[in-house]
Amino acid sequence: MTIAEFNYIESMLWFAMALTLIINLLLKGHKDAYFTVSIIASLAFIAFGISDIIEASTGAWWRPFSLLALKAVCVVSFIGCFVKYRKIKSAIHTDQ
Repeated sequence: MTIAEFNYIESMLWFAMALTLIINLLLKGHKDAYFTVSIIASLAFIAFGISDIIEASTGAWWRPFSLLALKAVCVVSFIGCFVKYRKIKSAIHTDQ
C-alpha cells in the first residue's frame, strides 16, 4: 500500500466520523446539549478528510503551507470540541 492509498483510506475514516456525528444530530435534534460541538466536530472531520485527499496528491502533510494550516485548524478544533464536550458532560452529571 502506498502512502497516497493510505491517505485516501484515512480520508474515508474522517468522512465516516463526520457522517456518524451528522446522523446522531439528525436523530437527537437541535435541543441536544452537544449540538454545537457535534456540528463543529463534523465540519472539522470533513475538512480533515479533505486535507488527507490533498496530502495524497502533494505527498506531504506540511506542504503547501495552506495544507499545514488547514490540518492545524482541524486539530485545534478537535481539541476545543473535546474540552467543550467534557465540560458539558461534567455539567450534565453534576445536575443529576
